[in-house]
Amino acid sequence: MVYRLRISREVQHQIDRLPGNIRQRVRRTIAELAQEPRPPAAKQMEAELAGYYRLRLDDYRIIYTINDDIVTVEVIRVTKRTPKTYWGLDLND
Repeated sequence: MVYRLRISREVQHQIDRLPGNIRQRVRRTIAELAQEPRPPAAKQMEAELAGYYRLRLDDYRIIYTINDDIVTVEVIRVTKRTPKTYWGLDLND
């Protein structure tokens, strides 16, 4: 089953600002999520962020959610890993 990808304008701007080699890897990885939204490298987050998944690419993180009911993967954030990487994530947004 192929999942539909949802990427907001804000996330697209985050991707566009990445260094060239990372930007290409991020785009390729996100495209692969349409085929396999739960790849072996993905980690499901815990506690209050239990509905989120994250993928690590070097020092960068792709944070996303999966909705199996409507067969959609929504990319929430693409950013360099810092202490603030996961701040502001809320399932009720």
